[in-house]
Amino acid sequence: MSNDDAIPYIEESNKKEFVEEEKLEVVCDVNKVKNVILKLRQAHPYEEPAIDIIPLLDEDYFD
Repeated sequence: MSNDDAIPYIEESNKKEFVEEEKLEVVCDVNKVKNVILKLRQAHPYEEPAIDIIPLLDEDYFD
């Protein structure tokens, strides 16, 4: 629920709203992560999208 200072994309201020969410997963080289995040934020309608960065490690890394 947003507060009085919010500018909601979908809901009205101070009104609880339930909407479907979408999950986007991206696999990219580590040197492209910042650009991928920048593009995601440009396309995302809300103030702050939830972003998790999970490095994929080859099993040989654990030797």
